[in-house]
Amino acid sequence: MKKWLVGLMLLLPLIPWLVQSGSFYYSSNSDYSDLAVSHLPNAIYLVESLKSGGEFPLWSNLILGGAPFAADPLAGVWYVQGWVAYFLPQPFGFNVTLMLHILWGGLGMVWLLRRLGLRIEAAVLGGLAFELMPKLLAHASAGHISLVYAVSWTPWLMLAELYRQERIKPIAVIMPGLVLGVIFLADPRWAAYAGIAWLIFSLWQKVSAGKEDLVKQLARWLAGVGIQGLTAFGACAVLLLPLMEFTRLSTRAGLSPADILNFSLPPSRLLGLLFSTFGSYAELVVYTGAAVLLLAAVVLGRKSVRQRAAVWLALALLGLIISLGTLWPGAEAIARLPLFNLLRVPSRAWFLTGMAVTVLAAYALDDLLEGDRTLPNKITNLILAGVTALAVLSTIGMAIMGGEVRTEVIWGAAAFTTGFILLLLIQKKTAARPWLAAAVVALVVADLGGVNLLGVHFRSKCDVNGEGANAALYLANQAGEFRVYSPSYSIPQLTAAQLELELVDGVNPLQLKSTADFMEKASGVQVRGYSVTIPSFTTGDPRIDNINAAMDTAMLGLLNVKYVAAEYEVMQDRLSEVWQAGTTHIYENLDFKPRVWVQPVEALPGEEILSTGKIIRQSSNLLIAQVAGPGLVVLSMVDYPGWQLKVDGIPAEKLRIANLLIGTEVGAGQHKVELTFKSPLSTLGQIISTVTWLFVLGLSVLSAKRQQKRGFSEAA
Repeated sequence: MKKWLVGLMLLLPLIPWLVQSGSFYYSSNSDYSDLAVSHLPNAIYLVESLKSGGEFPLWSNLILGGAPFAADPLAGVWYVQGWVAYFLPQPFGFNVTLMLHILWGGLGMVWLLRRLGLRIEAAVLGGLAFELMPKLLAHASAGHISLVYAVSWTPWLMLAELYRQERIKPIAVIMPGLVLGVIFLADPRWAAYAGIAWLIFSLWQKVSAGKEDLVKQLARWLAGVGIQGLTAFGACAVLLLPLMEFTRLSTRAGLSPADILNFSLPPSRLLGLLFSTFGSYAELVVYTGAAVLLLAAVVLGRKSVRQRAAVWLALALLGLIISLGTLWPGAEAIARLPLFNLLRVPSRAWFLTGMAVTVLAAYALDDLLEGDRTLPNKITNLILAGVTALAVLSTIGMAIMGGEVRTEVIWGAAAFTTGFILLLLIQKKTAARPWLAAAVVALVVADLGGVNLLGVHFRSKCDVNGEGANAALYLANQAGEFRVYSPSYSIPQLTAAQLELELVDGVNPLQLKSTADFMEKASGVQVRGYSVTIPSFTTGDPRIDNINAAMDTAMLGLLNVKYVAAEYEVMQDRLSEVWQAGTTHIYENLDFKPRVWVQPVEALPGEEILSTGKIIRQSSNLLIAQVAGPGLVVLSMVDYPGWQLKVDGIPAEKLRIANLLIGTEVGAGQHKVELTFKSPLSTLGQIISTVTWLFVLGLSVLSAKRQQKRGFSEAA
């Protein structure tokens, strides 16, 4: 089969998504998408910083009163492959880049399976099943862009390991480490799981080769792991080093075992293997497809295939075990271990199971297509009949208990029945096997493609961009430097980014603990456990959750909050309603403080303002202001180790005000205060990664020259 034909076959199932690439993808049962909440606002901020200020943003004032930007994986600053999306019209740019990554993952799976010795029909099935994996597309429609990017690289990580052990080219020696580094740059959360899978796969390949005694094999394997670890570190140091500092100072550093094990997969959700709940929460999706699961079950009935695919059975089981999380004894103890105590959402390990089941299905199809196999395998058929019967009986049971037969349940039963019949025929009808194999592949595409499309709804650009637009436009037209707080998420982050509004509330998994502690008091919203939002929302309904919260307007004022936007009436003395846009009430904070001010040294923060600083220049990484002393200069900027302070060009002592802001003392007269963000760890990471990638470039050139010389020698 021609390579272009394989590529076309993998592309065709993604056409419906590409046709809708001008719209936003949303899960059919959700009103939120991380694309609109995080990725697109960050992209807008990055592009605007480059265009207007000509500088690379290391800090962002978009949300949460300000936070490290380049150290945040969701900013996507260091994942170069994702930059394709940034300079295209949105959401088209992100959607096309997303689909290209999914296609890339499918191609990687095809190549991996071919490298493992499987025939092209089986490899194509594996590639299609991977890229149409409902969990992958569910996360895509939830806007988990970076996670989908990272998962799509996983087949290439395994392929790189095969190349490394075969030593085909000099660059192959460090190829797994490079791919693992790229995965980390895309999404560090997936890098941990991908790294575990690679270690197991790498050890299996090394031991199964059987060229040396076990001790030597293990010693060589450990040495190889060390080399790949160093390579991965060098490739991703530009993000890893500043992220380590950010994480240490964030709320994520204090995750409890309960926080870490949140969104473990309930055992009852394993019924989702038999029928998919269209548009269900992405973290709980487990459906792999009827034909895919049936084929994977075939492996259990064929000893020869079990032996060949043993490592994938192990990975499937590992993903299942991790996903179930709280079900297992000792899970909380494991969650307290270093590195494990930073990971959340165990159910994401199901990607390992989904990928492994896909590979097992490909192995099974490859085995069924063997030309000399004429007799059906009784054990195989019993397993197939058992799985199919379970799907059909589940349909009947759901109908009896619920009083109705849901579409997704009928869908699953029909798909399993069809798959069962095709696999029976493929064992008996030797001459028709190629056509029956094509029918199995078609069933996979129809089943998974249909499940994915029924689980998403497409929202227009105008619809999404219009959320909170009237209130945001009013605020954007107000003069001066100020921030906005909304206890009800009335100003979406995408709308705010487009109008260059700065928020002190926001959604982000990484939050500075100093900001979270300050805002808990300022918002009047008590935080119970770990929260990805400021303020937190108890029931997940921002419109009403914080209706009874009593805001501390003086604390909000310290953080330069001039306006409060809420979906309900707020009755507080120091908040004066100035506008109403639809259901959104906008209040002016009478305790508002400027971005820069001077107060008596002995006064409490904001208690007595002597003068307001005049901002000369402000950009992503810089704030320059003219102030009149003597007194304590307070800059309403969130303190962080990277901020460097100068007064009249001379480094000055940086003081922390109200446990959050930045201050310094000045003498009498006019002074220029300059605040610059320069992260030493980010600089070090940039140097290490630049050297690493230059080394890779040199090694690639060397490989190309050797290949060219080899070609000349063979021609001669």
